[in-house]
Formats: sequence, C-alpha cells, structure tokens
Amino acid sequence: MPKKIYIRTFGCQMNERDSEFIAGLFLEKGYTLADSPDDADIVLFNTCSVREHAEHRAISNMGALLKIAHRKPITDKRKPKIFGIVGCMAQAMGNKLFQRLPGLDMVCGTGEIAKLPELAQKAQEKKMLATGNADKFILSRSPYYREKKDHAYVSIMRGCNNFCSYCIVPHVRGKERSRPVPDIVNEVKDIVANGIRNITLLGQNVNSYKTHDTRHKTHVFGFIDLLKEINNIDGVEKISFMTSHPKDAGIELFEAMRDLDKINRHLHLPLQSGSDRILKLMNRGYTRKKYLSLVKKAREIVPDLRLTTDIIIGFPTETGKDFNDTLSLMKEVEFNLAYIFKYSPRAGTKAARLKDDVPEATKSQRHKTLLDLQRGLYEKNNHIFINR
Repeated sequence: MPKKIYIRTFGCQMNERDSEFIAGLFLEKGYTLADSPDDADIVLFNTCSVREHAEHRAISNMGALLKIAHRKPITDKRKPKIFGIVGCMAQAMGNKLFQRLPGLDMVCGTGEIAKLPELAQKAQEKKMLATGNADKFILSRSPYYREKKDHAYVSIMRGCNNFCSYCIVPHVRGKERSRPVPDIVNEVKDIVANGIRNITLLGQNVNSYKTHDTRHKTHVFGFIDLLKEINNIDGVEKISFMTSHPKDAGIELFEAMRDLDKINRHLHLPLQSGSDRILKLMNRGYTRKKYLSLVKKAREIVPDLRLTTDIIIGFPTETGKDFNDTLSLMKEVEFNLAYIFKYSPRAGTKAARLKDDVPEATKSQRHKTLLDLQRGLYEKNNHIFINR
C-alpha cells in the first residue's frame, strides 16, 4: 500500500498554496493524500505566525494528536507516524517547537519546504530541523496539484520588504523575490490545460512584483505587465489578485482592472488603521488622506469595484480618538468586507518593543463595534452582487 500524508493548513492563501505545493511533492514520490490524521503515515501542520491565536491553535491541536498517537502501542501493522510542523510558525520558533511538543519529529520553515519528502524520510531515525533559506526551487518549479477543481492559486512572488512594525511576515518569509515571467505563464497554462479557468495571483504585496523579462533583456517587467500577459492566455476566464499595499497601488492598477476583460473587479486594500498617528507607528507608508484619495480614484475608474480590507484594533497606545478615526473612515468608505483583528505582539517585530497597553476588554469592545458596523455595511452594499 502507498504511504499516506495528511496536511492541515492554518492561515492565509499563501499557506494554502504552499500546502498544495507540499502535497504535489509527496504525490510525485508515490504518496496518497489521507482524509484524516488517523489514516496517515505523515501528519503535517502548515502553520501561520501572523497572530498569537493562530500559533496557540496549531500547537494545541498538534499536542492533542501527539498524546493520542503515543498512547497507542506500536505493532507491525501500525508503524509510528511522523509528525511535523512547517511554515511560518516553524520558521519563527524553530527548535523551541521541539521543547513545546516533545513528540514532534520534524520542523521545517518556509524556505525549505521543497526538502520535505527527504526530511520526512530522515525523521524516521532522528528529529529534523530545517529553517534555512533555500527556496529557489519553490520559485522556479511547481509540482501540479490543486485542491480545488474550479479555482487555482498562483504565487508570483515570496517575501516582503515593507517591515510594518507589527508584522512577522518579512522575518519568516524573507525579502521579496519575484518569480520569472515564463515560469508563471507556464504554470497558468498548465492550470488551464487541467480544466481550471479562474486563478488568483498571490504575493505579500503584488504591486511590488518586478523582474526582468528574459525575452526582452532591457525591459523591467512589473505587475501590470504580468496582468496583461496572463490576460492574453487562452482559456483563462477570471484573474484575481491579493494583496495590494496602499502605498504602491495607483491609477495604473485601477486602469488595468477597468481595461483588461478578465480581471476580477475586486481590490483588497488593507487599511489597518484610520489614525495617522497609528499608521506612522505601524510604518505603513501612507496617511488617512492618501488612503481615502486612493479609494476615490479606484471607484471613479472602476465603478463596479468590490473593495475589501484588513483592520487591526488595539495597537499599542491606541486611544479612543485613534479608534474613532478608524470607525469614521469605515463609515465613509463602506467596505464590502473587512477582516478585523485584535492586535497581538509578535516577537522580533518593532512593535513588540512597545508596551501592549490597550486592555483586553477595550480591544474586545472596539472589535465588536467594528464588526457590528461592518455587518450592517455588508448587508447594505452586497445585495448588488446577487446573481452576478
């Protein structure tokens, strides 16, 4: 019988795509995918480190599995499983995960997931730790496996150069690296050949995608160029993308969304805060006025735009006035959808040096206020998309 692997994904779309990449690697080695940890020879958690809650959830769930596994006697029919944690939390915590979870066999960071089949083999003999930065393979090659049959994620770049003060991503995914244009185009063509027509381009900040097109040695190929290239691929029906950073998004992007017939009229434009003081502390690189100006231009150029965002409440030193600035901006913009999170410190980030001084009760109340507002805006604005 072929060996089976079970992969559970925590976190963002980038993690979902990485899990598909990992699954593809093991499928190439003759493994099959298990529906549950009970049926698997290898159990992997692909983890998120953006918020403390995500880390606690992954550790708690893995701890429960390890307790169950180690209670069962080993027989000839039931060999010991390999348990591993991979992804952002593995990169951030490294060897500490072995201390938190003594039964864990393998820890693999974001840069070395291409080595997972080899690491899993070695983990049968000893614990394996891999948190280096060797992801050229990930950038250049993509084994074919897609979890969904009607939609596919395509990573166009990895890493981030923005270093927002609260964000762990640059620390666990490294600096920006853009994939070569031919590799992305070939991947999209493979997706279409397998019957999938809708794709989403992924990057921590897709607007900063930049590479040299090997077909035109002097031409720097940017994100708008890439959108045009993919828009021309036969068989592609809809192109979405995320995420766009407000400091880099602009008229050229909005015009491309209007003029390219396959582009989904959806823009995810993370706000994080409506307070200029907090935005500066967050190192976001724009002001409230700049954000509102962007939204106005985007809606003028793309009248049927669907606008979504991310918001953090309870950032260190956030006052009632700062919160009300966010509240008033939400009322003014009327987002179609907003992902609203309570701030939690991330070790290694600049914001972690600040005192987390907004009481939990205050965070919870502000969180509820914004959620209630957004629910009302959702019901008010999204009825126009029914049957579309």
